[in-house]
Amino acid sequence: MAETEFDLFTLPNGIRCVHRRPRGGRAASVAHIALTIGAGTRDEAADQHGVAHLVEHLMFKGTARRSAWQVNSLLENSGGELNAFTTKEETVVHATLLRSEFSKGVDLLSDMAFNSRFDSRELDKEREVIIDEINSYKDSPAELIFDEFEELLFAGSPLGRNILGSKRNLKRAVREQLVAYVQGHYRPEQVVFSASVQMSHQRFREVCGKYLGQLAVPAGGVPQKRTAPQRQPKFEIRRHKNTYQTHCLIGGYGYDLNDEKRVLLAFLIHILGGPSSVSRLNMQLREKHALTYNVEAGYVPYSDSGVYTIYLGCDRDKLDRSVELVRAELRKLRETKLTTLQLARAKKQFIGQLAISSENTENLMLGIAKSVLVYNAFDSTAEIAAKIGAITAEELQETACEIFSEENQYSLIYQ
Repeated sequence: MAETEFDLFTLPNGIRCVHRRPRGGRAASVAHIALTIGAGTRDEAADQHGVAHLVEHLMFKGTARRSAWQVNSLLENSGGELNAFTTKEETVVHATLLRSEFSKGVDLLSDMAFNSRFDSRELDKEREVIIDEINSYKDSPAELIFDEFEELLFAGSPLGRNILGSKRNLKRAVREQLVAYVQGHYRPEQVVFSASVQMSHQRFREVCGKYLGQLAVPAGGVPQKRTAPQRQPKFEIRRHKNTYQTHCLIGGYGYDLNDEKRVLLAFLIHILGGPSSVSRLNMQLREKHALTYNVEAGYVPYSDSGVYTIYLGCDRDKLDRSVELVRAELRKLRETKLTTLQLARAKKQFIGQLAISSENTENLMLGIAKSVLVYNAFDSTAEIAAKIGAITAEELQETACEIFSEENQYSLIYQ
């Protein structure tokens, strides 16, 4: 590719690796690395809810070769940053570090992901930390409402489970459950190592072979197959919450990761309520009518389903009018095509934001890793821009009619 040089390859054991060799300047001295594992909370057994997130926490508590202090200090002693997160379908361990520490970083991430001890004493301490995290989360209705909405939308499916887990399961979790989860899901063919580091592709391959190429398929454990969630009857739920502000979430099902129309929906969501202050919802609810400080739209595609959401917070006496205006904007997108000028402006803005965001190397590499995990390939910024540039007003209207239909407008309100 002209803009940067990439190398995508698969090690003999099945681990996929992608290398970005950045341009000069600051990028020459800093590296970004990540291990992305295709297993998350939806892959837990019913009685293991919370184990995926617990495993992520305990990666920092010691491995067969390193103490907890050594894990946390190895990179940070040189100014690096080490972190991890869990989603419904992935677990990611990542670091930003000096290029000179690259080999150490690859060794560390590999050690954390595949050789963690899961010491029972550390487990006892960390379960209390996560339970405290759950309690804190329940005091954040603006975050909690998203979890409950997906629990309702994906009822009966592991995809509906929240990431933190349940207190009941966390209190009962034992080391053997964590080991079994890792053996069943942390398998080489489900792992992508991604890095942006200034070195030759040949040297990069050598480092990956040394620290990742020797990992074997875990003994025992069979990966749990994912089952697509069933569509739920439409709901419009209001719950009483003792909060000053009313929180509202309107949303529904969206395209999955394998549907080519996901690009259309992502662009449509951007027009509707993306980060720009000139999004349709922000202009209507905040700028024109002063009903809310914050209104936003989002779209998350999963491997076999998807969800779009529109969130707003407002005073109780402004709720009905706010909901009315949101539904009106959805109706406009269904009934009226964007004009040539509107479409051109939206494309210019989206592509511009895409180019700017691509300068965030850490996020760029995490996005590439997920793409490789799902498609075994990835698009460059220019290729994504070309796809956006080819979108027509007719395609957007068809997408709006399909996704923003009244039958696919579920709602959950905290008031």
